[in-house]
Amino acid sequence: MNKTMSLLQEILNGNILTHSWFKKQARIIGLVAILTFVYIYRGYRADFQIKELSALQKELQDVEYTQLTIHTNLTKATRQSHISNTLKANGSSLRENNKPITYIP
Repeated sequence: MNKTMSLLQEILNGNILTHSWFKKQARIIGLVAILTFVYIYRGYRADFQIKELSALQKELQDVEYTQLTIHTNLTKATRQSHISNTLKANGSSLRENNKPITYIP
């Protein structure tokens, strides 16, 4: 018990930094500390990138749905029956050609 109290006192008052064991291991302790900070940083960075990727995938899906809607409306608007109905509704004098197409060789 006395030994643990002594060690705790040395840690708290900073005397442990003067021990020869700590001096020998200072570089490895520093390396471990740096690697720990890098590991934590990379973890946070990965979380951020995953959230950003998720948001971009959702945005891409929204754009794909918008593109599909526009494509459907365009296909509907360019259908021959829709065009003839629109011309009739607007009172245009244009009519469909009922004669078959003749190719001239």
